[in-house]
Amino acid sequence: MSFSSDVKSEISKAENISSCCFHAQVYGLVLFAHFSKYNLSITTENTDVFSLYVSYLREYCGVEPIISKSGTKKMTAYVKSDADKTKVFDKFGHSFNEATLRINRANISDECCAGAFLRGAFLSCGTVTSPESGYHLEFVVPYKKLCTDLMKFLDELNLNPKYIVRKGNHIVYFKDSESIEDILAIIGAQDASLYVMGIKIEKDVKNKVNRKLNFEMSNISKTVDAAQIQISSIELIESRQGLSSLPENLQKIARLRLEYPESSLSELEKLLDEPISRSGINHRLNKIVKIAQDIECGD
Repeated sequence: MSFSSDVKSEISKAENISSCCFHAQVYGLVLFAHFSKYNLSITTENTDVFSLYVSYLREYCGVEPIISKSGTKKMTAYVKSDADKTKVFDKFGHSFNEATLRINRANISDECCAGAFLRGAFLSCGTVTSPESGYHLEFVVPYKKLCTDLMKFLDELNLNPKYIVRKGNHIVYFKDSESIEDILAIIGAQDASLYVMGIKIEKDVKNKVNRKLNFEMSNISKTVDAAQIQISSIELIESRQGLSSLPENLQKIARLRLEYPESSLSELEKLLDEPISRSGINHRLNKIVKIAQDIECGD
């Protein structure tokens, strides 16, 4: 099963729902499937969602849906007669012949009903990507003004929905983990919300570790490159003029660098029998490099 299917299975089993919230949830599920006098139906591969839709029409709206299954995994339930469609429309305060479908806020009678309504909408037209592969949650809405109403509803919940049109459908989507965590919590998918949060923390830790490793590897690379330049310079001076041509303080550093070619400045500092800081060692090595460059330029 996909992560999205797991979420729907989790929230479809919500218990102890008050009568007003149950009404809002049924409304959200029925409204965001196909809800018009021409097509009052749902098509889905999720058996939990399909069972809820069928039971809501039968037991709550008092109509018997027609059920069909194709050769694929998709299942369809629809209401055929105009009389039954009218019954469903009347249940939620909609006119059978209304031209533009909008959210009827009378069906979301209290603040507690907002999560239930959104839960129904997600069951009907929502999907969410597994957080391992990325953060993306969306609602696929067939009607523009219904989509506009949904965006306004989400804004009122202090979320920040984005909008695009894809293949004739209106898409309300979220790509930030915080909003996705909030939505999952609001619709009652607590396990899924905590899972997204856990994956985000894991990713953050891995990113921090990787950044630290990259930084350390970069520093090691720089140290190795600098040491190679220093050794090449010392070897050039030794072959052309001899290390004895250098001032005594530079001779000591040059011989130490040749003896310990892979050591860092901190390690060289500990090997010296006199107190010289890392910056002091670096300064002397830079002088040696400059002397070697002058020798080469003089050739």
